[in-house]
Amino acid sequence: MKRTILPQLVLVFSIFLSALPWNAGAQGGDDALAALVQVLNEVDDPAFQLDILKGMSEGLKGRRNVAMPKGWDKLESTLAKSPNADVRRIAQSLSLIFGSRQALAGLRNKLADAKAPVAERRAALAALVAAKDPELSGALKKLLNDKALRSQALSGLASYPDADIPAAILKAYPTLNTSEKRVALSTLASRATFARPLLKAVEAGTLASKDLSADIVRQLRGLKQKDIDETVTKVWGVIRESAGDKLKEIERYTKLIEAETKRKPDLSHGRALFARTCQQCHKLYGVGGQVGPDITGSNRSELSYILHNILDPNAEIPNDYRTSSIDTTDDRVITGIITRQDSQTLSVVTQNETLTLPRSDVAFIQQSQLSMMPEGLLATFSDDETRDLVAYLRHKTQVPMLGLEENLDSFFNGEDLTGWSGNPDLWSVENGEIVGRSAGLKKNEWLVGPLELGDFKLSLEVKLVDNRGNSGIQFRSKARPNGAVDGYQADIGKGWWGKLYEEHGRALLWKKSGEEHVKPGDWNRYEIVAQGAKVQSFINGETCVDLDDPEGARRGIIAFQLHSGGPTEVRFRNIKVELLK
Repeated sequence: MKRTILPQLVLVFSIFLSALPWNAGAQGGDDALAALVQVLNEVDDPAFQLDILKGMSEGLKGRRNVAMPKGWDKLESTLAKSPNADVRRIAQSLSLIFGSRQALAGLRNKLADAKAPVAERRAALAALVAAKDPELSGALKKLLNDKALRSQALSGLASYPDADIPAAILKAYPTLNTSEKRVALSTLASRATFARPLLKAVEAGTLASKDLSADIVRQLRGLKQKDIDETVTKVWGVIRESAGDKLKEIERYTKLIEAETKRKPDLSHGRALFARTCQQCHKLYGVGGQVGPDITGSNRSELSYILHNILDPNAEIPNDYRTSSIDTTDDRVITGIITRQDSQTLSVVTQNETLTLPRSDVAFIQQSQLSMMPEGLLATFSDDETRDLVAYLRHKTQVPMLGLEENLDSFFNGEDLTGWSGNPDLWSVENGEIVGRSAGLKKNEWLVGPLELGDFKLSLEVKLVDNRGNSGIQFRSKARPNGAVDGYQADIGKGWWGKLYEEHGRALLWKKSGEEHVKPGDWNRYEIVAQGAKVQSFINGETCVDLDDPEGARRGIIAFQLHSGGPTEVRFRNIKVELLK
C-alpha cells in the first residue's frame, strides 16, 4: 500500500492516538497502536509516515514502558533507514517508549558523539530524559561542560535523585549565563537534598543571595523542610503576609517611584531587569514566555496597577494562573500550573519548562491559593533598580536592552536572528554566520542588534564577498522607527575599509583608509573599542581609527549595514562582545 489511505485519515489517527492515555492497557488502545503500526509497515511515503508518527508521539507523550505493539520490531529497523531525519528521530523516540534496547543504545551513542549535529544530540537527550534512562545522570553531569547542551542538561538533572548532582552544578555555576543560572537554581530548588548544598553555598558567600529570585525562594519554601525554611529566612528574608503590610509596602514604593531624583530612570536597564525576573513568564512587546498573561495591553501606565500586581500578586488570581505543588515518588517537588491531566499523564507548566509526567511518578498534588507570580519580586532590588524596572513597565514603546555581563550571551546565539530586527529577505544565518545579501538596494538597510552598549570591545570576522558593494558596523547608534540607524559606523568596502562615519550625523569622522590591511574578498578580523570618549578600530590587528570624540554618543546599539547600490553579500562570524570598565 503506497497511497491507498486518504491523507485526511492521518488526522483521525492522531486524534484517536491522543485519546490513548485514557485507554492505556485496554484492548482498544492496543488495537489502535497495532493498526497504526500495520499502516506504517505498508506505506513507504516518508511524509505520510511522519504524520502518523507525530500522532503516535503526541498520544504517548509522557508515557514510559508501553508494551511494544505487534509489528514494531520489524518496523523499527525499516524506519531507522528513512531518508527523512524527522521520521528517524520520532521513530527512535517511540522505540524507547516501547522499551527497545536498540533505541536506547542508539540514543546514548548519539548523545555521546560530540561530532554529531547539535539538533540530533538535543533530540536524543530529550528522549532519554523523557524515558528517565537510569544511566543518564552521569552523562548529564559531563554535559555541564558542553555549551550547546548545558541548559538542557541542567533541566534534566532535576529528574535524578543523585547525591553528586548539587556539587556538579555548583562547580559549573560561575561559568553559566543568566538563563542557565535560572535553570540551575530551579533544579537545585527541586529537591531537599539539592537545596541544602545550595543554601550552604549562599551562606558561605560562594553564591550570591541576590541570585535567589522570588520564584526560587518560593520553590525552596515549597519543600516544606524546617531547616530549609530557617536558612531561607536567614539568607533571604521574610515575606510580609498581612493585608495591612501590603498596603504599607505599596505606599512606600509609591513614594520611592514618585520622589524627585537627579538620576533619571534607565529604561534599557529596566528592560534587562524585566528579562531577568519577569520575561520567562510574561510577554511584553512580543518578547517573553506565556506562563502568565501578556502584559503588553495591560493598564501599565498607572503606577498603582503595577505596584499592586508586583507586591500583592495573590490578591486576585484567575484560575488559569493558580499554581499547584506536585510531589513525585522520588522526592522531587514541582511548582507550576497544571494544564492537562488524565489517568496516565499530567502536564505542568513551570517558570522554565513544560513537563509531562507519568501518573506513576506523581505521589501527591496540592492546589495552591497562590498565583504563579511570586511575592517578594523587588526584595533584592536597589532603589535605582526598582525605579528602572517600573519606568520600563510604564513606558509605551519597546527600548533596547542594556548589555550586562549577565545577558551578553543573548547578543547572538549563533543559530538564528532571535532578538535582532531587519528585513528577513536580506538577512539570515548560515552555518553560524550572519549573512546580508542583496541584488541591489535603493536605500540603506540594517540588521539591528538586541543590546544597548556603553563601553565595550566588539571583535568579529567579516567577509565582503568579491570585495563588492559596501557595508558597515554601526555602534553606539540609535535605531529609528522607520528602520534607519543613526550613529557611528566602522566602514566596510573598497576605498572605505577602516574609515569612521557618523550616519545621519557629522558624516566622515576619520578619513584615512585601512585598505592596506585588508585581504580583499576574504575573512578579515575587525575590532572596535569604545571607552569613554575614545573610539578605536583595528583590521587584522592593525590600527585604523584612534579618535577622541567628546561629542559622540556614549551608549547605543550595534547594527550591520547593507549599503544602497549594486549587489552585495557580506558575512560576519566569530562575533564576540566584551564590556569594558
